[in-house]
Amino acid sequence: MATDQHDTATQPISINDGGATMRDLAISSIATSLTNPRKTFDQVKLQDLANSIASMGVNMPIIVRPLPASRLKDTHEAAKGKGRQAALPEYELVAGERRWRASQLAGKSSIPAIIRQLTDAQALEVQIIENLQREDVSELEEAEGYEYLMAANQINADAVAEKIGKSRSYVFGRLKLLALCAEARDALREGKIDQSVALPIARIPSEQLQLKALQYATQKNYYGSSPGAREVSSHVRNNFMLKLKEAPFDRKDAELCAKAGACTDCSKRTGAAPELFTDVDSADVCTDPPCFHNKEELHAARVRQAAEDQGLEVIDGREAKSLMPSAFSGEVSGYLRLDSDKDIPIKGKPLRKIIAKVMEQSGIKPTMIVNPHDPKELIAVLRPEQAQELLQAAGAKKHQDKLQEQTEREEKEAKREQASKDQQAYEVKWRKDLAKDLVNKVAVQGLSWEAMPRTLYETLCKQQITALDADSIRQLCDVLELGKVAPQEALTDWAKNHDYPDVALMQLMVWKDRVHRTWTRDSGNEVLMCIAAECGVDVTAFQTQIKANLRAAKATKKHLEAKEAAQSTQSTDPLKPQESSSTPTPAAQAHKGRGGKKKTQVDEKPKLSAAAAQAAIAEAMQAAEAQSPADAAEPRDADQGDIPGAAAAAQDDVAQAVAVAQPATVTTSEEAESATSTESPAETLAAGGERIPVGSPVTIIRVALDPSLANWGGMTGNIYRDLGAKGYEVAMPHPKRGTKKFVKFSNFQVMQA
Repeated sequence: MATDQHDTATQPISINDGGATMRDLAISSIATSLTNPRKTFDQVKLQDLANSIASMGVNMPIIVRPLPASRLKDTHEAAKGKGRQAALPEYELVAGERRWRASQLAGKSSIPAIIRQLTDAQALEVQIIENLQREDVSELEEAEGYEYLMAANQINADAVAEKIGKSRSYVFGRLKLLALCAEARDALREGKIDQSVALPIARIPSEQLQLKALQYATQKNYYGSSPGAREVSSHVRNNFMLKLKEAPFDRKDAELCAKAGACTDCSKRTGAAPELFTDVDSADVCTDPPCFHNKEELHAARVRQAAEDQGLEVIDGREAKSLMPSAFSGEVSGYLRLDSDKDIPIKGKPLRKIIAKVMEQSGIKPTMIVNPHDPKELIAVLRPEQAQELLQAAGAKKHQDKLQEQTEREEKEAKREQASKDQQAYEVKWRKDLAKDLVNKVAVQGLSWEAMPRTLYETLCKQQITALDADSIRQLCDVLELGKVAPQEALTDWAKNHDYPDVALMQLMVWKDRVHRTWTRDSGNEVLMCIAAECGVDVTAFQTQIKANLRAAKATKKHLEAKEAAQSTQSTDPLKPQESSSTPTPAAQAHKGRGGKKKTQVDEKPKLSAAAAQAAIAEAMQAAEAQSPADAAEPRDADQGDIPGAAAAAQDDVAQAVAVAQPATVTTSEEAESATSTESPAETLAAGGERIPVGSPVTIIRVALDPSLANWGGMTGNIYRDLGAKGYEVAMPHPKRGTKKFVKFSNFQVMQA
């Protein structure tokens, strides 16, 4: 026969029913019970059970009792509604309704049943104990069943716990779920929250607060999950439970709020139901915040009324706010709190405890301050001189002396703070007024950029240098050829000793503003652009030229790579004679072997004449000039990086490309030695060919310039001195003053005009 996994055996029931019999009963002769706590049945699982019963039968008999007389009327009326021939029920189902329903779905006409003689109370007890411990019974149905059993049989939760074999806290926890508001019950039924989350919410007596806690418990985080039971429990403790020991009112006062009574006797105190609050470490915690706050307000009103009746001064509103600007410290400016141990040197002992009797005898009355941050709180305070007088009268010499010392310290500290504020106000004031006066005088006297004194230029240069980071300073020192030792000091001395400090300032401003600001929307480099315009530099043309240089370098590199690949293919042609195995690799250096035999070598870097180098540069310039406007407008390649650095790299690529374009030659070691004894290939390349006479006009070749010389590109000067392999020193016109400036250029960077 079939087994129902949801109808497992539970606690044995000892009921003296005068004997029980078991037999097969017609399903139509059994009527359902009106008191069965199980209200819902999973149709999918019910159909699974019906399929099992259809093939194997019913494994466990149901429990019925003879139909009580009180059920005759409703069962007969139900039978009439089904037709005249419908059989009248003879038994009432006590336990096993799922098996009874599944048997009908399976088409069975009878079912095995145990017939017991049970009273209404006994039948209800069987239903509760047999049905409510099944796996598919919801927590709310279980709680409703326990409540019904307690009401019908006049027993308490302890008796229910004993009957079902569960702990007292388990039963109390289930019963507490009945305190959930309708929305929380629906969330529990629908599976939005489980019992462990619902219980902390159910312990909140206010429906409005329950809804707030439910909102927190069902909200989804970024990952789509809701807070767990521990988080919800902590949230409820921190936001909906208040410690009674911190209450300003008397917890034993039953007259403060007649409706609520004393807190010590309240059922909403955690100590009243410790089984429900095992996670709370105190019995004196209020779970009804609205009631707690209501008592606070009533207590504050009572205290204020008593103070007014006694003729005490009460300070509130704006005046109270000025005395208590901070909500955290709780201090009252110019007063000492009577009930706080933080306003006198002796900690842990409030002032009131020391002077209470003397204060009552002296007639000195405290002042009441309405806390502006918590209007329910009234704070009793005394002025320091009143406290001194009362301490002296109380004979508390030690307290009086310490209070006097504290008062003096506070006065000195207040004076120091005021002096600091006055000094700060003075420092701000004189600078502001001086700047205002100078703004007007500069306009009246007509001071201009050229008229500024050298000391001001030096100060501005120092500020610019200070604003540069270490890497920028090192790079600028390289550009200015100041060396690598102590770069910041070297740059400072350079600016201080510069012949034209205004020029030095502009150079520093340019260098500081050269950064490509990718982290901001506006990366226009306004200072850089303004000085470029002042120097007559066409930035658009400069950008176009840089793009052309980079494209030319890429094209040359690609061409050389293809040529090298072709040469490599030719060297492996089987139709051509192969070199001897003794021939060294191209990277090998010429040397003599142990036996004095001469070995050959292939030059690692081929020689190149000056004429060939000039031709390569001219070809690159023509390629740059041939760039169409559409090409110039193309966005910069992602791998170009900063423009000046990319230009330098492009020039190096062009020079190297021209150098390696010459075919490699094989020489003997004697030839290599004789070559090294005269000019090096680099010197031959730099100084070879016809030299430009001193005094001749020359044009600075833009494409061959280093970034440090970029401003001279396209300009014309005169050869001042021939430096041989190092190039030429050219007298260039100063962009603003018209004076000569002597600049060194390499042989490749100048062309005779």
